[in-house]
Amino acid sequence: MNLNQFNQLSQRERFTLLAGAVIVVVLLFIFGIVAPYRAALGRLDTKIASKRRQLTEVRQLGQEYQQLQQQLAASERRLASSGDFSLLSFVEAASIRLAGRDSLTSMRPQPATTLEGFREEAVEVKLEKIRLNQLVQLLFVADTAPAPMLVKTLRIKPRFDDRDLLDVVITFASYRRSS
Repeated sequence: MNLNQFNQLSQRERFTLLAGAVIVVVLLFIFGIVAPYRAALGRLDTKIASKRRQLTEVRQLGQEYQQLQQQLAASERRLASSGDFSLLSFVEAASIRLAGRDSLTSMRPQPATTLEGFREEAVEVKLEKIRLNQLVQLLFVADTAPAPMLVKTLRIKPRFDDRDLLDVVITFASYRRSS
């Protein structure tokens, strides 16, 4: 439609035609520019939230990594300072001191094993007629031993004749670098 044809239209037809053109332009603007822009902003907001969560997770993992590095360094220091540590004598002395000689029924050294450069020595200790607090103290002493030490197995059985007393079988293990 050219300008002559537009001028020949009546006032109402021109108004209707202009209103239709304005509506088409507005719709093109909304669906061609505004809607894609808002959708892109929504996607970017989602990505920002996702990246923030990932950043928080990476920071937490970094802190966990640093804590593990510190624990590893502490374990290495304990391992280096445990040169003349004897698992059997340490466990025997701690058991007698905390539970008494009468409660210490048996101590059986287990065969030493070597794995990935470390030598594991283990001893199975059988204690009878001990109280729970004595067992907890013994486990604490093992945890704070001068050498890296752990409890491999722990079997607790309440006594039939006195429910306050326990029969316990514990296997302690100690580690050192194999030479």
